[in-house]
Amino acid sequence: MMNKNKILEAAQQANDDEGKRYTILASQNIIFGFYSLGLLFILTIRLLRHESLNDVLFLFLLGGLGIEISQAINKRSVVSILMSLLLIVAVVYTAWLIALGK
Repeated sequence: MMNKNKILEAAQQANDDEGKRYTILASQNIIFGFYSLGLLFILTIRLLRHESLNDVLFLFLLGGLGIEISQAINKRSVVSILMSLLLIVAVVYTAWLIALGK
């Protein structure tokens, strides 16, 4: 009888953890969606005004770098690691252009 209660408690805890995980993932998806809409809006305005897109490009590259690093950690594939390195170079270069005011 004691083991049955412990098993039920463990199952309930696992179910609660899965619910919390789903809530966090759903929130992250909503936040990512709104950031993407904001970037798209800024990109459109900058294009219409013929202004520099370096800061918008920097934010896109930084977001891509975060996703690619996550993939590299989870999959440990050579392609993900190489893409992460390429994106690091692109992010640093774009940040340098922004710092120089170009």
